Amino acid sequence: MASSCFSKVKIAGISAVVPSSEIRLEDELEFFGGDIKKANRVTQIVGINKRRIAERGVTAADLCQQAAENMLFGMGIDKASIDALIFVSQTPDYKLPATACILQHKLGLSNACAAFDVNQGCAGYTYGLWLAASLVESGACKRVLLLVGESLSRVIDRDNRIIVPLFGDCGTATLIEKSDAGHPSWFELGTDGSEHEALIVPAGQSRLPLPDSPEEYAALCERIVDGNGTPWRLIRTYMDGEAVFDFTMSVVPKHIAALLESAGKSADDIDYLVLHKANKQIVTAVAARAGFPEEKAPYSTFSEFGNLAGASIPAVICHLLAEKVCNGELNLLLSGYGVGLSWASAVLKLDRIWCSGMRDYVRPEGHQNPDDILAYWQEKLSE
Repeated sequence: MASSCFSKVKIAGISAVVPSSEIRLEDELEFFGGDIKKANRVTQIVGINKRRIAERGVTAADLCQQAAENMLFGMGIDKASIDALIFVSQTPDYKLPATACILQHKLGLSNACAAFDVNQGCAGYTYGLWLAASLVESGACKRVLLLVGESLSRVIDRDNRIIVPLFGDCGTATLIEKSDAGHPSWFELGTDGSEHEALIVPAGQSRLPLPDSPEEYAALCERIVDGNGTPWRLIRTYMDGEAVFDFTMSVVPKHIAALLESAGKSADDIDYLVLHKANKQIVTAVAARAGFPEEKAPYSTFSEFGNLAGASIPAVICHLLAEKVCNGELNLLLSGYGVGLSWASAVLKLDRIWCSGMRDYVRPEGHQNPDDILAYWQEKLSE
């Protein structure tokens, strides 16, 4: 298990942006046979009531860009001082180039800024912090801009009642920089790729590429209905919920305990356990097994915005803890886990940082929709 301690690094700012479009469970009663009582039971058991979904043409990169612009402007940061940009997402704008390169240009960062993508999911925020902290601690960078976001509504099947009601869209920005304050941070990371099929998009990349033949492509798009009547498509997200739950329960609480021991801390030393918000059941179960009372592991961000995958941890900080981290010190344990299967946690202190709270995305004038982009490329390639 990768284990690290950093002593010259701090988080200076965090920002989060969500789409303004809100969907409630009662708006999708077709998933529950038109029965509002069934929908209410899901709310009580799983803990979700509503989520935010990006409008057509708005991507995770757009949400992250606006989160970054809000934060950099609010903090008065000289953009030329940013040495690296890391974009962590499962929903990049393109297969290539890296979305981070496009964001470097859109944000007006220096041409001397390193920019790269990381394909990570639910553990992505802590992975990104670990990478950024490594760059700063080593002296390779003084400031790193970490952008973590998802537009998972683009890669899930609208008719899949297992996945669709859970996931929302979000973009976040975090500024990591050199510090002499003497607040150490500890990280533990791990992976079990033997269980990678528990959460996967089977088709669309090199292992099972999209074919040229319309007939073969249609076969990848066909619905495959499982024994419970749930439709799946090979080009969309497949999730074995039971396997993911079992993995989380068997790995994450022990992993958190190991991190606390490595950091020389106990649950009493931690103000909040900020877990990836998979659902209410998982959050409360992991917290209990890790020895944290429910009030130290809030899950209402999931209820309000849905499962935000890698963006869920910074979203919780912005949604529930913004005032506290802006005005004082908080000792936090952050823990993400999921697709891969992978997990990553950190113990760190946030000390009077800049934090925006949750903000709604405002679509800028001139923002292109997919039809505009398609027309552009058709014209460009036919010249």
